[in-house]
Amino acid sequence: MATMKTVQIYTPGDVNVLTYEDIERPESQKGEVLVRVRAAGINPVDYVSRAHGLILSTGTSVLPYVVGWDISGEVVGLGEGVTQFAVGDKVYGMPRFPHEAKAYSEYITSPVADLALKPRSLSHAEAAGIPLAALTAWQSLFEVAHLQAGQTILITGGAGGVGHYAIQLAKWKGARVITTTSTRNVDFVRSLGADVAIDYTRESLTETVKDVDVVLDTIGEDVLRGSFKVVKRGGIVVSLPGHKGVKAVGEELAPQYGVTFVLAFVHTSGKQLTQMAELADAGQFRTHLDATFLLKDAGQAHTLSEGGHVRGKLALTVE
Repeated sequence: MATMKTVQIYTPGDVNVLTYEDIERPESQKGEVLVRVRAAGINPVDYVSRAHGLILSTGTSVLPYVVGWDISGEVVGLGEGVTQFAVGDKVYGMPRFPHEAKAYSEYITSPVADLALKPRSLSHAEAAGIPLAALTAWQSLFEVAHLQAGQTILITGGAGGVGHYAIQLAKWKGARVITTTSTRNVDFVRSLGADVAIDYTRESLTETVKDVDVVLDTIGEDVLRGSFKVVKRGGIVVSLPGHKGVKAVGEELAPQYGVTFVLAFVHTSGKQLTQMAELADAGQFRTHLDATFLLKDAGQAHTLSEGGHVRGKLALTVE
């Protein structure tokens, strides 16, 4: 039996429940490829599902559970009927989300529709940072808010995982971008293309900004309340579902301010990942990696991620 290293949990809890061990290596099935993982991206949903368990839509809990979704690596095996990729192709993606993908592993299998060819200009670690966070940004901006060139968008938390991709995508679309960030990240968000960077430690959002067309809220309740005060009537506020209380706040305030409120739920898309890879290779889109860790040190990565002050993304390298 061929084995591989992986990081999994047997019971939900803190970082101490992460177990680095050998399990059986998977084999690709019909319509799937087998990928040798070179890097795995870290997202807040990783530590949330570690702390609380992976609960499927059926209400059942997955245990033991191998953590993670975002990967970049090479195709090393083809399932029956696969023609989209060849052995040796470098690919990246967010397989099977929100079901178990087992990204924190040396090998994973993935449906071909969940993958795209990796950006040639980015390392595996940089590419692994993209899928979940950048797909969230892409879908929030273009599928939900229908952001257009010439519009003004406020992106709260512009230095974070979703935020730093959203700034770049909004600028590529031709929008005017306002973002909030801390003092240490003002220059960083400007380097991504932000037209206005509001230092929330020194400036008031509601006194500085008004009449934006779109808000992408990546922070949550308190900042979300202020966001409704700066969007024009008929505008739209898009928020991410992982933040406690945002649904209630949005449903309360949207009618008062005459705006649309939407919770954006991410879905996997190899097609959109292909478009972002093309942007990256054209020099219009990049990942900022705050830090990388070895697979066996996933607990350290989760601790840093849970601290809430990561600039850009974190990744695990899988050697």
